[in-house]
Amino acid sequence: MVKMQEPKKRKLKLSRVLLAMGAIIATLSGADTLRRSFASQQPYNLTINGTFRDSVTLEEAPTGSSLSLGTTDEITTAFEGVKYLGYSEYELSENDISEGVLAVYTENAPAKSDYSKAMVDLSEKKNEFYTLVDEDVELNEDAAEALNSMMEDYANQTALADFIVYGTTDTFTGENSYCPESFSESKAGYCVDLALNAYGSVLSYDGYDTEGWIVENCWKYGFIVRYPENKKNKTGHDYCPWHLRYVGEMHAAIMAKKEMCLEEYVEFLRQYTFEEPYDLTFNDKKYQIYSVTKDDEKFKTRVPISGNYEITGDNKEAFFITALKTD
Repeated sequence: MVKMQEPKKRKLKLSRVLLAMGAIIATLSGADTLRRSFASQQPYNLTINGTFRDSVTLEEAPTGSSLSLGTTDEITTAFEGVKYLGYSEYELSENDISEGVLAVYTENAPAKSDYSKAMVDLSEKKNEFYTLVDEDVELNEDAAEALNSMMEDYANQTALADFIVYGTTDTFTGENSYCPESFSESKAGYCVDLALNAYGSVLSYDGYDTEGWIVENCWKYGFIVRYPENKKNKTGHDYCPWHLRYVGEMHAAIMAKKEMCLEEYVEFLRQYTFEEPYDLTFNDKKYQIYSVTKDDEKFKTRVPISGNYEITGDNKEAFFITALKTD
């Protein structure tokens, strides 16, 4: 009888297992490398404007009535060092230097007669705390909102609603007018000329008595008395309490604190640049204001990539940017 031998049991060597695993890893790695190589050749069209940042919701700065200028065709650059984090290059058009809440208009450099940016029909937007000289009165949208707030607070403080908006973009100054002078800046849509309704008759507004509340408090709503007392050497005009100009709450507050007229304030801001801005805190938020002047025939600067900034021209030689600080 022939004995059948049992088959030998083969032992699985550890070295062979490791060798097989290494081969599998190498194969998978090669495939992944090939996949990445193909992916890197896909056509991307990316424009990086400023720096990367976490996706957070920033609180918007007040809109005011400053310009919102469009970007140029020039590609913006990424940041250059830590001090430019959060900012991108921006070029402004010289054609827009005559527009904005801080533009200084004169007879030699008047506001555009066809300027109608963000204008509203005041007869449709007004509240019940003041009246209009007629139904055909237009005003900048932000200025109209501020006017409503101011007149409501005036009525609450004095129990009066006796103001008449006698003119905005066009004010009657002929015979029997209650506003003795009109101004070229009114065409821009930021101005309000006031008179008083006194028991059915109209009176000129002189800024005194109970109605003097407007002169004293208009800055809180973004308005200034465009030609204030004791500033004729700067403005070229006598005191005109009835002629208000909207510049936005922040600018009006600074001007009131520093007792500056518009001409002085604009001159004050021109000294500040992107590199050395004017820093301030307004309503518990931090801001910077800086000017942009022409360099190599262009107005180049940097603006926050967050979009929290406003631009206004001075109608002469500079732009001013008010930016909510990003740090």
